[in-house]
Amino acid sequence: MNKVVVKEFDKRLLVVDIMLYCIFIITGFILLNFESMDMLNPIEYASPLFYVFAFFSILAYFTNRRKGNYELLIFGFINIIVATFILIYQAYPDSGFILSDAILIYSLAIVLNKGYHCAVLLRQRDINFFIKVSVTILLLFLGVFVVSSLYNKVEAGIIIMGYYFIVFGLLSLIEPLMEILIKNKKVEKAMRGVLSYEKESKTDKKIKEIKSHKPEKQEEEKEEVEEVKEEKPKTESTKKTKTKNKSKKRK
Repeated sequence: MNKVVVKEFDKRLLVVDIMLYCIFIITGFILLNFESMDMLNPIEYASPLFYVFAFFSILAYFTNRRKGNYELLIFGFINIIVATFILIYQAYPDSGFILSDAILIYSLAIVLNKGYHCAVLLRQRDINFFIKVSVTILLLFLGVFVVSSLYNKVEAGIIIMGYYFIVFGLLSLIEPLMEILIKNKKVEKAMRGVLSYEKESKTDKKIKEIKSHKPEKQEEEKEEVEEVKEEKPKTESTKKTKTKNKSKKRK
């Protein structure tokens, strides 16, 4: 049975992740607490905000590079795409509708990005899979709630955006913080037990399938042997007749 490989703990990598998601939380607090933000239309500052998030995401990727992990890089590109989308349709009369569409694209893209990396971790049998998949599900619910709220209450866009960034940052912080918790020996042992149990159950299924197919193969082999035995006398008789005919021709 293959052992589950747990990646070595690196403080620098986790600190970069924490700093990135703290930027989202700080941005959310600024949107909620600064009265001057109420005077602006959310569509006016949404595009620059997403460009800022893109910059810090790509910066975090290059200072936090992990082999085969492009999540932060893709996250940066998602921010650029959403910021560009808002910038192009900024002059559209219904700004609330554009902002709602932008958050919808943003949420779906983030869930797909995290979902892909969840599948990669599952293939690698990495313990961090459980953390990432739980965070992905929570972010999906958050996106659905925020998008529906923006479509229904366009005038409260700034408040919804503020809370969205705060909750998004807090949920995303779960991942690096849980990675620290997983380094606890008891937690690590329990997670390994779950993964090994899953693998054992899969191998047991395969063994049962092989055993169930064995009798069928044996029956097929028996039938083939019987057919060969039946064919042998026929071939012998044909050979004898051929030799007799040859001897007659010689005479």
